[in-house]
Amino acid sequence: MEVERNTGNDKLRQQAEEHKNKGNDYFKRGLYSNAAEEYEKAIELCTNEANYYGNRAACFLQMKKYSKCLKDCEQALSLDPNNIKFLRRKALSLQYLGLLTEAKPIFEQIANLDNSEQSLKEHKLIKELITYLQQARQKLDDNQYKEALTFIERVAKEVPDAVDIQILNCECLARTSNINQAQEQLRLIQDKHGPRVETYYLKGLIELYGGSPDKAKSILQEGLRQDQKNKKCLAAFQMAKDQDSYKSKGNDCLNSNRFDDAIDFYTKALAVDSNNFKFNSIIYANRGLAYQKKKDHQKAVNDFDKSIELNDRYFKPYLRRGDSRQELGDLDGAQGDYQKVMELDQGSIQQMRQKINDLTRKQKQLSKKDYYKILDVEKNATDADIKKAYRKLALQWHPDKNKENEEQKKLADKKFREIAEAYSVLSDKNKRQQFDMGVDPNDPMGGAGGFETNIDPSQIFKMFFGGEGGGDFGIGNMGGGDFPGGFKTMFTTNLGGMGQNMRGGQGFPFQFGDFSQQGGAGFPGFQFPGMQFTQQQQRRK
Repeated sequence: MEVERNTGNDKLRQQAEEHKNKGNDYFKRGLYSNAAEEYEKAIELCTNEANYYGNRAACFLQMKKYSKCLKDCEQALSLDPNNIKFLRRKALSLQYLGLLTEAKPIFEQIANLDNSEQSLKEHKLIKELITYLQQARQKLDDNQYKEALTFIERVAKEVPDAVDIQILNCECLARTSNINQAQEQLRLIQDKHGPRVETYYLKGLIELYGGSPDKAKSILQEGLRQDQKNKKCLAAFQMAKDQDSYKSKGNDCLNSNRFDDAIDFYTKALAVDSNNFKFNSIIYANRGLAYQKKKDHQKAVNDFDKSIELNDRYFKPYLRRGDSRQELGDLDGAQGDYQKVMELDQGSIQQMRQKINDLTRKQKQLSKKDYYKILDVEKNATDADIKKAYRKLALQWHPDKNKENEEQKKLADKKFREIAEAYSVLSDKNKRQQFDMGVDPNDPMGGAGGFETNIDPSQIFKMFFGGEGGGDFGIGNMGGGDFPGGFKTMFTTNLGGMGQNMRGGQGFPFQFGDFSQQGGAGFPGFQFPGMQFTQQQQRRK
């Protein structure tokens, strides 16, 4: 009888081995489901063979059926406790299920039994993953979601199928406004693991941080109806409710011109959740508008900057910042903001083009020199006022009196030229009239043709304060009056070098300051206030 029993067992083992061999062949070809079926048949024939359970566990591991793999590994290890392959499959199943702390001692046991490079590497990895997960949870508790996401993504990379890790990853993605990625992560969770109680919480977060607080509140309320003890849903719902309430109150105050109250409510809204970037971007833009209404444009610009930093695709803070920058005199910055609005909001193109055109005209107007301001005189200044102002400033800023250092010399050169340029316009009746009409006579592109634009400040100074007597016009010392000295260099330069001594030349008109000429050869008709012609000049006349 004993021989017959042994013979029967041998046949069963032989059949089981045949199924095992078929399973091995399927496994090598990647047909894990077929392989698992063959190992199942082998187990039915021989229930006490550890390798059959271990082999089927390998199939389940490849098929990502980690719970089944874990169960087979337990059975295999009960028959062969120190088998490295069975231990590794059990540890990996625990790791992939997200049970990292349970997997750690098994990887440690493997490293002690098998001091191979693979075993040591796996043991090091599981310790790192546990540390990353602990740090991620700590950052979540501290509301530091960006940092938490960095750590959780390291874990998720090694444990892509653990639902708890996926849920944490989805939460971090939502709270950092990575909305598209969060939605994809939630879809994967639902596809792999079916309906879960966390689904409402995650959906609500995605809507809340995606900029739809009303939808978020509705979803989170439904989650609370399904599970009244869901603390995460409750906290997120209260947060969405508070934010929306403060925003609405702030908007009401803003619309009723209670700007200080609006600023107070918007500030409270910002304090609810510093990580809700899209919502806070809107609040910063609204609070900036309240400051703008109060004419506090620098604080307004600061809030618009923060709004753009949180959401650089939101066009309203660019528009409002452009308006405040214009008020602050930053016309280039304002123009850049209006151009950005055109890029982000197609419906604003016509309005922004008008604003940019207005800015361009304003910039052109501001770029014109104010000759009255340069000479520090009023627009109704008399000729005497203008001469007095020039005399004072020309002496003050003459380059010969400002040689202390290179910086001072450069400043004096600039001032001296500007003063001469201003005097050349305001002391000339025609040029001054053109300037008062908005045309700069010294600007070649200004539209005032026929005027001298190459101003030589040293010649004007010599003309004004005097020089050597005589000269091409035979005019000696013009003592007294406002123009002592000769006009030799000034006239030959400004009149284009029209002949030596200008005798016998053709008659031509010109005017400078308070003296003018209209006559023929020999310059008959010169008139200068406060002076007499010499006898020689009278004879020539």
